[in-house]
Amino acid sequence: MKRRTMKASVQAATSQAKKVSRKRITSAELTRNHTEESLRRSEEQFRQLTDNIREVFYIMGADPVQMEYVSPAYDEIWGRSREELYVRPAGWIESVHPEDRERVGAFFGQCMQGIQSESEYRVVRPNGSIRWINSRSFPVRDATGKFVRIVGIAENITVRKEALDNLHAALDAAEHQAQDAAKLTELLEILQSCQSADEAYKITGDSLPKVLSARSGALCITSASRNILEAVAIWGEGLATEKTFRPDDCWALRRGKIHQVRHPTSSLRCAHVKGAPSDGYLCVPLVAQGETLGVLYLECAAQSLSASQASENNQLEQLGLQAVAVSERISLALANLRLREVLRGQSLRDPLTGLFNRRYMEESLERELSRAVRNNQSVALLMLDIDHFKRFNDTFGHQAGDTLLRALGGFLMKRTRGQDAACRYGGEEFALILSGTSIGSAHKRAELMREELTHLTAEHTGQVLGSVTISIGIAAFPGHDTSEELIHAADQALYRAKAEGRDRTVLG
Repeated sequence: MKRRTMKASVQAATSQAKKVSRKRITSAELTRNHTEESLRRSEEQFRQLTDNIREVFYIMGADPVQMEYVSPAYDEIWGRSREELYVRPAGWIESVHPEDRERVGAFFGQCMQGIQSESEYRVVRPNGSIRWINSRSFPVRDATGKFVRIVGIAENITVRKEALDNLHAALDAAEHQAQDAAKLTELLEILQSCQSADEAYKITGDSLPKVLSARSGALCITSASRNILEAVAIWGEGLATEKTFRPDDCWALRRGKIHQVRHPTSSLRCAHVKGAPSDGYLCVPLVAQGETLGVLYLECAAQSLSASQASENNQLEQLGLQAVAVSERISLALANLRLREVLRGQSLRDPLTGLFNRRYMEESLERELSRAVRNNQSVALLMLDIDHFKRFNDTFGHQAGDTLLRALGGFLMKRTRGQDAACRYGGEEFALILSGTSIGSAHKRAELMREELTHLTAEHTGQVLGSVTISIGIAAFPGHDTSEELIHAADQALYRAKAEGRDRTVLG
């Protein structure tokens, strides 16, 4: 009985042990299956991620040439098959732009030292197009800390790089435009401060080579007769334009707008361009307040042999924009300067004879006396009066009298030096200021003029008005120390000449 009971107990224990064992085996299998499923899902997620991201994910072994894995985006960005990398491991290095290979080699060399790195470089696709790549690499170590591989991301940044380059180019262009605008503003301010047209022409000729990207050029101004243009300022070498030419010789003046010629054989080349500017030229009319003042002629800078047609055209267009901006400012400044000179001339000259007026004579005499004192020189003043002018007016009329006054004004202008001043003092009375002239030399010149005047012929409405004579009074410094004393002494000498019979010269 006891044996049977013991045997039953053993069998029960054995059965229970088998159940526990089977339960443990089932749990291990479940754990293994769960792990395998998790790994499978992770691998599938990794595959989906690397297959669909726009960046290239890569794994590189300890050998920097050997690629262990490259994601499919490589095919689109590099334009090559990633399968080639596993056959020809060095293929990816050959695709790097030759100028960037040294930098890329240094980049991956740093990665192999276990340093996280980032670099930008170019790759050349089979069709010759360029892609900019930003590559970030991270070192991977085992549990002992030993470097085993590199993982990294390579991103196509071509669009971003081009946008950044375009932005930099735009900023550079804006900076250059701002600098050009500042130079033009400064040029305009300087021109507006000029006292004469000749001074403005010289400053323009000195300034334009610094403002314009032209090899050479010329500022051509229309003459007072409106029938010819003259180059008043030139710069550069080998200028092809003539220095003087007719307005009809320039297409810009004919058309009233900028005229560009790109090729020396063009049928629209201006007649005043006798040479052949190989890189093109342009003419810009100078117009202000409805008046054509002249033309700005510019020759393009020489292009390099590798320059494309597009770059040549772009250079000419850019020069044209600069030239238009410059011409507008020059035209305005020259027009204002001309207007100022006209107004100044009207305020200083007698409108009938063209000689300086009494106000200018008095100011000029003060100036010449001060100069004579500083330089220890002489100044002579001649006062002239037409003899019997009232009788002449009564005989021929006031218009004929005006004709005679104009003729005498022209006579005096032709017989004065650059430093002298011929003035109409009032009515039929005139004055000559002779700088650096002694009273003896002034007397000789007065006698010569009085003799030459007898040959003056004036006509009015076809009628010869007859010869006239003049009386002259002379005073000089030293001897009379102020302008008032000098004018008074010369005027008194003139009265004595008239009182003594006219047609003579008297010293005061």
